Amino acid sequence: MFISTNKLKTVRREKGWSQEVLAKASGLSVRTIQRIEANGKASAESTLAIASVFDLSPQALQATSDEIEVNWTRKMIMKNIFALLVISGAIAMLIILGASAKFYLDVASAIYLVLFLYAATIITFGTHGMFKSLTGLKYLFTEEMVGGAQAQYLATLYASQVKFLYGGALIALMIGTIAILGNIDTYDNVTYQTAFAVNLVVLFYAAVLSEGVFRPLSIKLATCDMKE
Repeated sequence: MFISTNKLKTVRREKGWSQEVLAKASGLSVRTIQRIEANGKASAESTLAIASVFDLSPQALQATSDEIEVNWTRKMIMKNIFALLVISGAIAMLIILGASAKFYLDVASAIYLVLFLYAATIITFGTHGMFKSLTGLKYLFTEEMVGGAQAQYLATLYASQVKFLYGGALIALMIGTIAILGNIDTYDNVTYQTAFAVNLVVLFYAAVLSEGVFRPLSIKLATCDMKE
């Protein structure tokens, strides 16, 4: 269970209580109060004890406001970094087994896709949404969070960005295909095959970003309030 750290600090300060006074009134240790105010994670018993001294219901202290409450721990961060490395390693292994790595490197496609993504984000969600998208990437590295409306907003934003990525890739793929077929008489067989391979790179980039970053993040944020 999560307690809103902001709510707890606000209620405590309104009463003019220190952490030591709250600890004594609730029957909890000072260390427990400090930990709860730091990361918001509290047992049901601790939540009830704190709520009772303020004459509030436990629900009144829970983190259901617009602000996303996160329990950052070193173990959790490292676990999620490891998971991302596993995904990256699996993709890299397939690239090595499939063909030369040079076929997967196309700076122009990468720049185009990023520009398309954030231009579409600005059009849909405004400049504020673009910055929220960038700063919200940090939530990839945690699991224990409660976010209310703010988390739902980010979940919708990232789900939309998955569509923007695939939409941008589809546009690039169609333009590339038209260009290749329009100049087919000037290509020999090897050049023709290489051109088609490079043409698929933008779709590859879109899939990696969508399925490795934005879709998992969207699902995590959309379901974070469902976790006990």
